[in-house]
Amino acid sequence: MKEEDGNVTVFSVFMLVLIIMITGAAVDIMRFEAVRTSMQNTMDRAVLAAADLDQKQDPTEVVRDYLLKSGITKVKPGVTVNEGFNYRTVKASGVSDIDTIFLKMSGFDTLYAPALSAADEKIANVEISLVLDISGSMRWNSRMDRLRPAAKHFVDKVMNEESVGVTTLNLIPFAGHVNPGDIMFDYFRGERPNVPVIEPEEPGDFFAPWEQAISNIVMYFDLDGDEIFDRAHKIEGFPENAPRDADEFIAGAVGYVSQHDSRIDANATFLGASIKGGRQSTRYFTVYGDSNGPESDLGPTKNRGKIPGSTYQYGSIDFEYYAQYYTGGGDTVTDRNVNMPSSCIEIYDAEFSTTALPSSDDYVPHFHHWEIDDAVMDWGWCPEDDTAIQYYSSNATQLKAFIDDIRLHDGTGAQYGMKYALALLDPATRAAVSHLIAENVIDASFEGRPIDWDDYETEKYIVIMTDGIVTEQVRPTDPYAAINGEVVLTEQDGSARYEFSARNKNVTNLYSQCDLAKEKGVTVFSIAFETDTASAQEMKNCASSESHFFHVQGQEIYEAFDTIARQINNLRLVQ
Repeated sequence: MKEEDGNVTVFSVFMLVLIIMITGAAVDIMRFEAVRTSMQNTMDRAVLAAADLDQKQDPTEVVRDYLLKSGITKVKPGVTVNEGFNYRTVKASGVSDIDTIFLKMSGFDTLYAPALSAADEKIANVEISLVLDISGSMRWNSRMDRLRPAAKHFVDKVMNEESVGVTTLNLIPFAGHVNPGDIMFDYFRGERPNVPVIEPEEPGDFFAPWEQAISNIVMYFDLDGDEIFDRAHKIEGFPENAPRDADEFIAGAVGYVSQHDSRIDANATFLGASIKGGRQSTRYFTVYGDSNGPESDLGPTKNRGKIPGSTYQYGSIDFEYYAQYYTGGGDTVTDRNVNMPSSCIEIYDAEFSTTALPSSDDYVPHFHHWEIDDAVMDWGWCPEDDTAIQYYSSNATQLKAFIDDIRLHDGTGAQYGMKYALALLDPATRAAVSHLIAENVIDASFEGRPIDWDDYETEKYIVIMTDGIVTEQVRPTDPYAAINGEVVLTEQDGSARYEFSARNKNVTNLYSQCDLAKEKGVTVFSIAFETDTASAQEMKNCASSESHFFHVQGQEIYEAFDTIARQINNLRLVQ
């Protein structure tokens, strides 16, 4: 017989070598995968940074710098950059050589670890509705002071040089309601509320004597024949011994400002004036078509904040001399429009089931429900006309100036803000946009906006921010009572107000609009700013997802707006 001793030993040696080779190959492959993963991750981060439109350094150098600082020194990446005025695409590839340890025994001296990555940031056609809470509670804990820089940063971020012509922003302030502005009010309604005129018993006696010294007087003028003021001029600096009956100096006051404003010509109408002074509430008095003599009328009483005109000093005016230029007042008319300072249209429950603009022509009365803080607030559940919607703007400077000038108003009607936000993204709104273009409100280059819902090159966003819970809607029983412009409803007799819609219904209407937005492919971001849990839940339910919702405190609101702006700028990995 043939001797077989040692066969097992030879076989074992071969198996041991094979095991060592396989184990060694595994080690080399693990080294390969570690290097490849590290290089791929670094390359991903590099192209993201290089594709950012805010990145001012050369994209190729950005990619190389990322690799060097990550310790990947032997790789010379190939970088391709494709960019235009509103986009940048960066592709990078590279191969790292890895000397093997064990695979040499199998004839593989080197492994090659590849990495390929691409990213782009593209500002496509973007339509944004930014909905900001300007209710009275925003005056607490410096909330408005924190909102202003955050909102302005958001505007800068989404409306930079690269976005000109492709990005539009609707800025929608809401308090108890939303003011679409006087031009859109006329578009909706056709005319202002109308009241009959009865000749007063004593023509020419328009103003009640003031109980204390007058502080200032604001005069309102209609330039286009709609009986709603287009210009307003203030006279302040009244001395203690100045007349307290405005009838004694109004002719000289109106004559003076008419001679110093070329827009007030023979076709202009002096409508009336509001007076402020002492502890008395500011009151408005009609002159044009006056129906009740020296009694208060419902109209503008804005003596604080921005007015569409100039401010003059009492001591610089020769009232007796300028009285010769007075041409308005006491006109005989059968009826007249109510000279309201705001332009809100009622929106009824059934309208929240659609994405269309409001369809009613009912006027929201001018009133204030809760306590007012004159230092930061203007009178009105409906924001005044200089705090109306800013439509389809691409002018960041103008929008930021508007944000700086915003003054607070009464109530929290987030459902109305959401309604306008969505309607202004609805292609069915194009006719209204054309009207606003014809009225020089919107730049003509945006004719044809809003773009179709399903346009693959267009992204639509709503960003809504609030600091409180959606409130009930109240209205004054007598919508044209002068007291509504002077005394808040909570200080009037209980019969002076009624509930227009309950809070629960208003929340339901809010959710209806949020759901419609998501169905139409609109991305909804929501911010609950220093709210309780219940209020935050309303905003969370409105957002497109939990990741689109932000519950923030203090300075965190700045970070929330920054994060949203970056997401809207659509920076993403594409490979």
